[in-house]
Formats: sequence, C-alpha cells, structure tokens
Amino acid sequence: MKRLATLLTFVCATFSLAAGQRLPHEAVPDNYKLIFAPDLEKAAFEGDDTISVKILKPTSQITLNSADIEFHEVTIASGGLTQKATVTPQKDNEMVVLSVEKPLAAGVATIHITYTGILNNEMRGFYLGKDDHGRKYAATQFESTDARRAFPCFDEPAYKATFDITVIAPRDDVAISNSKVSSDTAGPGDKHTVKFATTPKMSSYLAALVVGQFEYIEGQADGIPIRVYTTPGKKEMGEFALETAEHVLSYYDNYFSIKYPYGKLDLVGIPDFSAGAMENTACITFREVLLEIDQNHGSLRLKKEIASVIAHEMAHQWFGDLVTMQWWNDVWLNEGFATWMSSKPIEAWKPEWQFELDDVTDADRTMATDSLASTRPIEQPADTPAQIEELFDSIAYGKAAAVLRMIEAFLGEQTFRRGVNAYLQAHQYANATAKDFWIAQTATSKKPVVLIMPTFVDQPGVPVVDLKTQCSGGSTVVNIGQRRYYSDRKDFEAPNDELWQIPLCMRTSDGTQKCELIRQRQATTTLAGCAAWVLGNAGANGYYRVGYQPEAIRAVAADAETKLSAAEQIELQSNVWASVRVGREPVGDFLAVAEGLKNNRNRAVMENLLARLNYIGRYLVTETDSDTYRAWVRSYLTPIMESVGWEAKPGEDGEARAMRASVLTSLGYDGRDAKALQQARNIAEQALQNTASVSHELAFSAIRLAALNGDQAFYDQLMTALKSAKAPEQYYMYLFSLARFSDPQLLERTLNFAVSPEVRSQDALQLIRGVMDNPAGEKLAWAFVQSHWDDVQKAGGPFASAEVVAATESFCSDSLRDEVKSFYDAHKIAAAERTYRQSIEHINDCIDLKSQQEPQLASWLGQHSSAAGGQ
Repeated sequence: MKRLATLLTFVCATFSLAAGQRLPHEAVPDNYKLIFAPDLEKAAFEGDDTISVKILKPTSQITLNSADIEFHEVTIASGGLTQKATVTPQKDNEMVVLSVEKPLAAGVATIHITYTGILNNEMRGFYLGKDDHGRKYAATQFESTDARRAFPCFDEPAYKATFDITVIAPRDDVAISNSKVSSDTAGPGDKHTVKFATTPKMSSYLAALVVGQFEYIEGQADGIPIRVYTTPGKKEMGEFALETAEHVLSYYDNYFSIKYPYGKLDLVGIPDFSAGAMENTACITFREVLLEIDQNHGSLRLKKEIASVIAHEMAHQWFGDLVTMQWWNDVWLNEGFATWMSSKPIEAWKPEWQFELDDVTDADRTMATDSLASTRPIEQPADTPAQIEELFDSIAYGKAAAVLRMIEAFLGEQTFRRGVNAYLQAHQYANATAKDFWIAQTATSKKPVVLIMPTFVDQPGVPVVDLKTQCSGGSTVVNIGQRRYYSDRKDFEAPNDELWQIPLCMRTSDGTQKCELIRQRQATTTLAGCAAWVLGNAGANGYYRVGYQPEAIRAVAADAETKLSAAEQIELQSNVWASVRVGREPVGDFLAVAEGLKNNRNRAVMENLLARLNYIGRYLVTETDSDTYRAWVRSYLTPIMESVGWEAKPGEDGEARAMRASVLTSLGYDGRDAKALQQARNIAEQALQNTASVSHELAFSAIRLAALNGDQAFYDQLMTALKSAKAPEQYYMYLFSLARFSDPQLLERTLNFAVSPEVRSQDALQLIRGVMDNPAGEKLAWAFVQSHWDDVQKAGGPFASAEVVAATESFCSDSLRDEVKSFYDAHKIAAAERTYRQSIEHINDCIDLKSQQEPQLASWLGQHSSAAGGQ
C-alpha cells in the first residue's frame, strides 16, 4: 500500500477503536467461495460465503473475524454431518464465534454463511462511491483489517487461502477482481453474473472487487495482459500508467528469479479512495490522481509520482502478495521492500529523472522522524486494528527502505539480489518473518547481515557517527564515535546505551575511499595521505547522521560543488542541519554550505536547500530581521533565477522545468521579490486562460504565489477553474491553491468549502492542512478543526486517522502547543497516540531551536547584510 506522500499528504479519519485480538488457532482456511450481490441504490449487498477449512483439533466452535455484517444462516459440515451453527458476536473484538452442538473432528470441514452487508461511505471494507457524473460504483479496500466488513473470514495475514469470487452486478456495470473472468452470464433479472477464476493462495486483505461503469486501455509485458481502468471518458489519461506498468513488469521479471505469477494485471483508478494505492493481488487500486495524467501536458513531478506508486504497488506483487509477513509487526517486509524496489525500474527506464537523489532526500526526511524520542523500531508489536494502522508510517516505508539500500551497498548489488531471490524462492505463496530475510542474506553473502540488521530493525532511532581527523606520519587518522542522534538537545546530550553495527564508508578530499563495519562505540582507522577533509557517508547510502568538526564543515563546503556528487551534497546539507538543530553548529554554518552551493543547478540539491531556507525564514528569523533575511534570499536566488530563466528553453528537460518552478516559489515567497511575484501573477493569469500554454510545474508555483496577495476576484477565478478542470492534476492545482491566500476571510471560505459536499471526503483534510501550513492561516485552521471536530472526524477514510494530529507539528509556540495538548487529551484518537507524541516533540524542538539560533542568525545576517543590500 502506498501512503500519500508529497503530492497528497493529508487525509484523515478516526479508525475503529475496537480492541481486536488475534484469532484462536482452531482452524485454517483452504478456499473461500464468495458470492456478492451489491445493491448500489440501497447501499447494501447480499453475501454468500463458503469456507473450506482444516480443523486443527476437535472443537465445537470456530471463530472468525466479522464487522458490520448481519448473519442469516450458518452451517458447518464435517465428517458427513451438516450442523446449523449458533452465531455469537464479539463486537469489541470484531469477531464471531460459530458454535455447533456436536464437536467437529480434526480434519476438513466446510463453513457456509449467508448474510447481508453494508456498502459504507467510509472508503474501507466494501464501500460505495460516485464518479464525477454521479454514477455509483462499489469498491473494496481491505488492508489492514477490513476484509471482515465484506465477508466473515480469517482476517489475519498468515491465514492464506485461494479465492473463488462471483459477483451479481447491474447489467451495464463492469466487474474487476483478482483473477481473470471465467464466465459472464446474463441474469438473474436485469443483472449479469460474473465468475472469476480461482486465485493463488493469498491473505484476505489482498482480495479485491470493483463494480461500476469503467472502461480500459490494454497492453502487455512478457505475455501478461495489463489493463488500466478509469471511469468513462478518462481512459486516455491512463496511457502513461500503462506504459509505466509495461516497463516495470519487464524489469521485475528480469530482476526476480520468479516471474510475475498472476496471469493478468489490472490497474484501477477509483474516484473515492483513502490510501494512495493498494496492492491487491493482480488488481491494484489507485486514487485517480496517482494513475491518470494528461500525457502531453502533465508535469514531470506527477509523472514521477505516478511511476513511483505503480512501481511500488507492482513490487508488492512479490513483496507482500507472493511472500507475506507472518504478522503486522513485520509490515516493513511489505512496505520497506516495495519502497526500496520501486526506484530501480524507473531509474533504468528514465535515468534523467534522478530517482536516486530523491531516495537520499526521502531517507533524510525519515531520519527527522527517527530522531524523535517517540519514534519506534522498524519491527513493532501490534494487536488491535488501531495499533496495526499506526504501523503504516515513515518508519515502515522510509527507514526500512533506507536500511535495505545501505545493506545492498554494503554487500554489493548482485549479492544482495541473490539474497532477495533466495528469500522469495523459500517463502513463495507463504509467510515470512524478518529473521527469514536476514538468514537468506547472510547465507548468500557470507557477511554478518544477521548481526547488522537487528541493530537497525529491533531498536529505535538513528545513529550519528562523529568523525575527528588529524594528520600523523603522512596519513589521516580518523577517530570514530557513534551514539544515538536526537533532535532534542537535552536527549542528545544525555548518555544513551544504543549501539549499532554500521557499514561506514569514508572518502577523503583526494579521492581515497575506505569502508568498514563499525561495531564499537569508539573506533580508529587510518587513511592514506593527509587529507583536507574526510566525508563520512561516501555515496550517501548509509542510514546514519555524520557529525563533523567545524573546520571540516567549512573545508568540505568549499569543495562541495567540485568534489561531491549530487547525492553527497544533499547528505552534507542534511548532516550540517542536524548539527545546527542540536546546537553543535550555528545556523550560519548551514548558510555557509548554501553559499558553497550557489552555483549548483541540480534540481534535487536545490530543492533540499530551498526547503531549509523556507524553514529558517518561517521559524528562526525575528520580525526585526525579516527584511534583511529576505534581502539575503533575493541576493542568493536572483542569479539562479536569471540562470534558469523565467521561461522554458528549447530542448530543456523536465528537471529544468521543475528547478525553475522551485526557485520561483522560493524567490517569490521566501524572498518576497517584487519581480518574481509580478511574474507569477502574469503566469497565473496565462495559465487560467489556457492551461496548456504553461507547464504544470510553473503554473502550480505561479498560482500559489499569486494567491499570496490574491483578492476575492482571483479566488473566484480559481473556483471557476476548479469546477471545470478536466484532468486530476489540474483539479488539485486549483484546489490546494485555495489554501495559500493571506486574506483571513478567503481562508475561512476555503475551510468551509473543505467540509462541504462539493469536496470529496478524501481531499477535505488535505485542504484544511494546507491552510494550517500557511502561516497566515495557522491559527484560523486550528480553531476551525476544534470547532468542526465532528466534520473533521468523518472525513478522509481509514488511512488518515493520525494525519489531523500530525498537521499540528508545524506549530512553533508554547501557546499553540498547550492548546494541542489540551484538545487531544480530551479528543483521543486510538491510531494516533504515537503521532500525537511526535507532534508535541516537533513543536518543542522548534521552540528550542528558535530560542538558540535566533541570536546566531541575527548576528550572521548583520555580517552579511551589506552583500544583500542591493537586492
């Protein structure tokens, strides 16, 4: 499953508060025969569920998972005897106990259940939605614990079984599921009955069914038919997704020793969808904006996002579907693997997109979360649905992927690949644990992976490797220390006991490189020659921070553009910023690194830098120094803007267009440059008149900047454009720009619009968060959340329970922190306990950073104000 990232970051709902527990190990399923008869008008469905099971020991009862289901008749057949079963609900546990009078012998048995279910409006289980023209459809979303809302089942990942799915659907509706259609017959009445072929063994959360009016385009790769389904009138926007899926499938078939095992692959765009995408076996479902794009005019940023999501979900067909974690505590075996793998086919197909740099950026963002005291280990116990839901976070995705990349670099790509394939071969169509993966890698590599991985998987946090160098006898002696890095100064300065086994790679200023496995808290190594500096994460593959001495930072920064790769330049920024956060370095040292990169024109390097310049401007600059800081930003960015140009150049690639848009945003917003703001307004007007005349990257930046000083007339223009948008990308460009105005009345209008029927539930809270992230709307949006709590709780779907809490992490004041504490102490969200603690930590860290670095920044600006004075 792909959680929403940079493009779609905010959806919300309270998850089930059920204290669901593990099923007793009484029986295991072998096959489900399921018949669904949805009534889209009544928002309900009739179900027929026949489960072939193996009873493990004599018993008079069998326990299944079930929620929101009305049972009609239940029988259990065993040993030639069919008995009617009594149904005893355990609502709090989302279970039912089926009891019979005569004990069931160990061996095969058949459970038969007829029932009625709800087509809910919560985007989980079997739910009801509408397309843009009001046509109703039904779709499923079962991960993690919602298959039980569609059919009574053994709803735990270890209970794998085959599925025979049949649907009785309206005559004109299409039915899509995990396998190919085996028959499609008319009747009963004005319906048609669609039967699907038997699936391979899979977990219940991977079953899928979509019923409604859909159309498709079709292609193939390696003999596997691939279809991209959309609602009517949109199938041409699936062409890029189809092309991507073809390339990805061919790559994976070559990479893995097991070729794609499911016979067909469907990618389905769903108008109402809480997650980003879901890896249902051979029937992957997506938010429309993560599948559909105007092939000719869509932005590179969205193409990259779509390609990444498709590659992620297709990787799950091996990591998650073919081999599934034994229990949810190892969900990283699904999500971390798919995240790690997803960049590979896109890098091979589109190397100019520089996915390897985005991976470095993503690892840095993950470390920001992992630097909190309230982070968690990759492998985390979880029993209830809420606890399971909370595992789908940046640790399961980002940290796990970053650690896998580090181990791959340590072992070598081909050695690591052999270990991956050994793991898949050993556990296909079954379940696995983290130890199974470590053992496979250790056996194939003959290196101590089984000792390294637990230090990154079983304990929380990120290490910092401190380097101190000196020249001695013509060599560079490097003293190495490791400890846990915390973004909180007090936690960082306190003693800690964590110890990692770290594959450390170093490189000197003259190019000498050395890699060692650091096992102790203190170590010493020697490098040939007396180097001007030693880089502590050569190649930027390591999952650790690096602490440098102040003189080393200045030396590396001076050579950054000529001697560091783009990935290492991103890594250097991240490490210096981490030192600033804990008071090891003044913020001026980070700005010195920025000065050293002022001639850089790499999009990924610059975007990382601009994000931190924005943070400094928002949180660390006093009102007195605001004009001086903006003048420095203008002096820094104006030459870059002039270099990339205000308009597209013949033959430039998408990376250049994205670079232009990012610099324009920063120059206009962080620098408040008059020319940039005027250019933005001109470009915005042009885009609103003719969307195709301006690249989406530039249009999005320009419209958001134009909203900064926008009036009601411009707001109304965006609302008109929003209602006539043809492509999902256009729609979201206009929708989220509504959160960027400065006028409180217009922002209030946006907040009310967010919870109106005109905005889909899946989008409501991202729009609210957009206002909360806007300094002009921060307090307004927070007050709105509190006063409209009932509406907020209903929005978003099951995969966003923590996000409304996470939105407050952008606050940076004692008063707002205390309000957040007070409100969420009284309005607890079961699936957001950790997120709440992390938000409070983020706020406290910001308050502390502001107090320690405001004077440092003021001093630095005073020393550099003359250079910026002319801008």
